[in-house]
Amino acid sequence: MTLPGNNPRWRGSGAFTMGKVSNISQRRRSAQTVGSADYAAKREELVRIAARLFKEQGYQSTKLADIAREAGLDRATVYYYVGSKEELFRETVEGVLDVNMAAAERLIADRSLSWRDRLHSIYVTLMVSYEENYPATFVYIQEQMHQVGGEETIWAQEIMKKTRAFDQTLIRFIREAIGSGELRADIPPRLVENALFGMLNWTHRWFTPGGPMTGLEVAEAFWSIFIDGMGSKETA
Repeated sequence: MTLPGNNPRWRGSGAFTMGKVSNISQRRRSAQTVGSADYAAKREELVRIAARLFKEQGYQSTKLADIAREAGLDRATVYYYVGSKEELFRETVEGVLDVNMAAAERLIADRSLSWRDRLHSIYVTLMVSYEENYPATFVYIQEQMHQVGGEETIWAQEIMKKTRAFDQTLIRFIREAIGSGELRADIPPRLVENALFGMLNWTHRWFTPGGPMTGLEVAEAFWSIFIDGMGSKETA
């Protein structure tokens, strides 16, 4: 005798739902492999919508259904483009971090620049990146630091590894500038980093693109404030 729980006719909508989700997952993987321009455009639109909603509502409060509604799609159709809300969050923040890390590596390789010039350049780059990639950069600062740190997924571990590596690169710029006599040596490098980049991180509370100052202008103003206090007597 077949028990109800083992009879496909008694499984209700759950079995059909799982089958449907599995089918959509297969179609999604196929579409991503083929690389249709329309598919890629819609996926990018979903990432932009997700970034905006993560900014406005917070990552935890934003549901995939909210993103679907803003995109004019039903939830099942959204699964054709993305597998989860975490996937959208990942794409929102990871690309920006990768670009900034690449910029820092290029500066390290450029031996024509002093270490203070390198520090200045990456500082400006980060603020301009914040403006150009807004609101994805807002989400990174507002959510990623604590949200990802508490997760145990492979991606969460990877993004935190990248974040720590980038932090060490920034510290290297400061230490090298101090070691070469380009910055004063009586203040610990970590305190210098907290002061300098803390100014940038706080801009998410008040800066939005299109305001009275550009990201470049804000970065240069902050740099001027910093360097007037940190410049060594020999290089001031």
